[in-house]
Amino acid sequence: MSEITNSQILLLLILIVISLSLGGIYYHRRKVGGIRQRSERDLEEINRALVTSQRINKIILQSLNFDDVVQKISDTIPNELFFVTGVVAVIEKVKRTIRRVGVSSTKEASEAVSALRVPFNKIEISLDDPNNFMARAVREKKGLITEDIYDVLGPVLTHDEANKIQNLMGTKTTVVYPIYGGREGAIGVFVASTKKKKEDLSEYDYAMIQSFVDGVGIAMEHAMLYSNLEKTSEQLQEANIKLKEVDKLKDEFVSLASHELRTPMTIISSYLWLMLNKDNASSLSEKQKMYLDRAYISTQRLINLVNDMLNVSRIESGRLTLAIKPTDIAELVNSVYVEILPKAQVQKINLIFEKPQEVLPKVQADPEKIEQVLINLIGNSLKFTKEQGLIKISIANNPLQKTVTVTVLDDGKGINKEDIPKLFQKFGMVGNNYLVKQNTQGTGLGLYLSKSIIELHGGKIWVESEGEGKGSKFSFTLKTVDSKVS
Repeated sequence: MSEITNSQILLLLILIVISLSLGGIYYHRRKVGGIRQRSERDLEEINRALVTSQRINKIILQSLNFDDVVQKISDTIPNELFFVTGVVAVIEKVKRTIRRVGVSSTKEASEAVSALRVPFNKIEISLDDPNNFMARAVREKKGLITEDIYDVLGPVLTHDEANKIQNLMGTKTTVVYPIYGGREGAIGVFVASTKKKKEDLSEYDYAMIQSFVDGVGIAMEHAMLYSNLEKTSEQLQEANIKLKEVDKLKDEFVSLASHELRTPMTIISSYLWLMLNKDNASSLSEKQKMYLDRAYISTQRLINLVNDMLNVSRIESGRLTLAIKPTDIAELVNSVYVEILPKAQVQKINLIFEKPQEVLPKVQADPEKIEQVLINLIGNSLKFTKEQGLIKISIANNPLQKTVTVTVLDDGKGINKEDIPKLFQKFGMVGNNYLVKQNTQGTGLGLYLSKSIIELHGGKIWVESEGEGKGSKFSFTLKTVDSKVS
């Protein structure tokens, strides 16, 4: 063998270096190619995740109707991740059950629903069921996976019925996830079935379902709140319509009953008055006179009550009409004062009318209705003022406001501050003592009627009192003829 020259050795080294470089380049290229392939796969998965997230956002932002939201949730996972079915169930906390409310519109899901022995929306699972995966997922607060659909449909369906459904759909794996909203505790359960085997489901599949379920919880909760609000609103509207119907029937009944009562009571009152007339009273004993007098007073009281009820019915039904005309308020007040003065004298109460010194402008009023208001207010003061007490009626002109104020002031029982808001309500009476109500012979309608009449005139009515035992001051305003009644 001939000796290897230095040139040959050098050439051999160069060839070895070139081989190693080529091998490194080849390895590097393969490595870069693998990274590129993985990157492309990652990009595809990210793109799919973004598309699904966009669908979730659409569900959350564009849908408020509960049924629509549930249907979209049921359809999204089957469409995006190629699952066969998607099912949404809600938790009914009062009944402690899980009830199915939505199913995807895939062919397999439709066939499965048709084959169910129990109607789909009637399938309910107890939250306390120890074996059902839906109940377990809620209790354990995590997603569960099963290859036997009976774990989801039992015990409502038997093993054989569940197997039939699974074979019909051709599914091999079912995933179950609890759905959470913004509040504590699960609000529902999501169930999805696929034809893939359990081991063929990727981490991406699981992560995507979990991300989806986390997102739809908010959409479901918003839709449930909105649907409940709509349902409550509809119920309130129905209740309001029924209340109006009942109120109308009540008004009609009160009006009819009042008319029917007033006629016989008026006849009874007339006969009693005839019996008490001087020409007939001489043949009666004192006891008989007392009995007849009490009967007459009670009858008159009942007639007044009937008249008040009729007026209330007319006011509330909008049937009370006013005959507005220019009215001399001082003359009207004086006529009422003259009419009531004898009664005040019998009760030994000082009733005074401070006649205005100036000429007052005429007011726009229905004299008959304002007379009724004055009788109510002065009568009220007479009921609650003791012997030797004082009741003072006055009138003041308010040219700037174009109104006249009529005031009835007394030094009687007075009113507690907490009782003042009750005074102008229907059947509103001061105090709760039955004897007080009986002794004052009030119906609780006078002030309510007075307030309604004054407000129909476009005026205001109010009361002032510093408390019990310090008297009271009732005032109301009427518009003058140079202003308009609104």
